[in-house]
Amino acid sequence: MPHRDDQSATMRSAMYYGAHDIRIESVDKPQLEAGKCLVKVAWCGICGTDLHEYEAGPILCPGKQPHPLTGSSLPVCLGHEFSGVIEEVGLGVEKWQKGDRVLIESVISCGECYACKIGCGNACSKLGFVGISGLGGGLSEYFLSPQEYLHRVPDNVSLREAAMSEPLAVAVHAVRRSGFKKGQTALVLGAGPIGCFLTKVLVAQGASMIICSEPSSTRRAKAQLAGAQHLLSPLETDVVARVKELTGADGGVDVAFEAAGNERALETGIKALKTRGTLLNVAVWSKDPKIPANELVFGEKAILGSSCYRDDHPTVVEALGSGLIQLNDFVTAEITLDDLVEKGFKELIHNNEQHVKILVSPSNKAWTPF
Repeated sequence: MPHRDDQSATMRSAMYYGAHDIRIESVDKPQLEAGKCLVKVAWCGICGTDLHEYEAGPILCPGKQPHPLTGSSLPVCLGHEFSGVIEEVGLGVEKWQKGDRVLIESVISCGECYACKIGCGNACSKLGFVGISGLGGGLSEYFLSPQEYLHRVPDNVSLREAAMSEPLAVAVHAVRRSGFKKGQTALVLGAGPIGCFLTKVLVAQGASMIICSEPSSTRRAKAQLAGAQHLLSPLETDVVARVKELTGADGGVDVAFEAAGNERALETGIKALKTRGTLLNVAVWSKDPKIPANELVFGEKAILGSSCYRDDHPTVVEALGSGLIQLNDFVTAEITLDDLVEKGFKELIHNNEQHVKILVSPSNKAWTPF
């Protein structure tokens, strides 16, 4: 990528070149275009997907072949969970103006495949993401955003909290996709960011009982903070037996959410369902798991998948703005872009049990809570 001598025309960005190769570089600052807004990034979260790319990628990031929608190939800027402030607006932008506080919806879809035509662009055959597939990302000082990717941050919500709206949208979509109804019981497998946010959504939607299975005591404490009433360690407890004991005559939960990407957890979730219960898989897998198929057959149980989000951000914005859901307690560290690899990626890989969400300030300064 060509560099310029004028520092005002450059910015610092986390560029991903491949496994274990992320470089903080000076790159061209995006030039304003019609229909787009130049956003100064406030906070960006590190996602489990980012960690997979760092450890074993490129997986979703374009490798030797450019991404079919963005045309981008390595290196690409990472970061798809972020908030910021609009610095400039391009021609034809009417909804937004300089100074507006925004969060970014990251899904990129073609609009032409079968999935897109039925309103399911989150399952697009050429699915891409800001901060993974090209077009820039949140681990950068600035992001040039199509105006339709933006959502307004309520005045009473900090940019810090708004940066977590993307994983919250994943959780909102998963609960909606599962068919969960008020008063039902749920088992959440895994208490990382998605597991905790699933629990927050289930509480907000009136679950009568939420059970969390998580081996880390630190993360179980976060799940309790999110609202789980029963906290189980799969290393110490027969989770299926305990779930059946807690649910009594029902013999299991209505809905289980697999948010760990762990084969044992998946099996536990299926076995812990009541007859005709549903397991919603929201985890992304690096290796296909085995499943207890006869549990599905003889219990008439169902497995559903949930891919990111679709039309869920308005619900997220409303929930954050009303105070129905609050996320600040799930930030376990704030770091600068300079410390991204050592205190961000490596910390989450080697000390992940102590963390839920690490937020990064690309400008190397705090933005809270304006």
